[in-house]
Amino acid sequence: MFGKKIALISMLLVLSLMLGGCDTAAPQTPAVPNVQNENSQTGTEPGKTVNPGQDTMTMTVYFATKDAANLVSEKYVVPKNSHPAQTAMELLIAGTKNPDLVAVFPAGTKLRNISVKDHIAYVDFNDSLVKNNKGGSALEILLVGAIVNTLTEFHDIQKVQILVEGKKIDTISGHMDIGEPLSRSEKIIKKSK
Repeated sequence: MFGKKIALISMLLVLSLMLGGCDTAAPQTPAVPNVQNENSQTGTEPGKTVNPGQDTMTMTVYFATKDAANLVSEKYVVPKNSHPAQTAMELLIAGTKNPDLVAVFPAGTKLRNISVKDHIAYVDFNDSLVKNNKGGSALEILLVGAIVNTLTEFHDIQKVQILVEGKKIDTISGHMDIGEPLSRSEKIIKKSK
């Protein structure tokens, strides 16, 4: 266990060094804040553990099972901020470290904007959500379900309208109607035994 922690910390440091040399002139999506999965023992900074407290918040994010049959929730402890729904979407897009689960977003997908009005979250992605989508009804259902279920974890969000490049679309890959705001789907969440 200790060796895995050292390896993880080493990988994060190497990644930080590599990203430090990147061109910062290009617009970038805000980075996911220092985050800890509640099941892990260390935070993202060496020697520092993030514990739930006054300066943190816990959020639930949904990822797909490898068999593409269900969604499973993961809880994350993140620093408190004024845009928790955005943070949840950034965590969802970043993917999971759990080897039993898989990320649901197509490569290159970025969050453009998110706003909440009258208990509806309007979540806007770049066109990679559609262009890089591999298709398949199960994948589309899990992708939409992960977005909607993650956002409806927040008490002020009851429905979710998915947008691409600022516009409503009828479907992502032709299997599911997303032209109107969608409600939470408990049926696709894998129940704990």
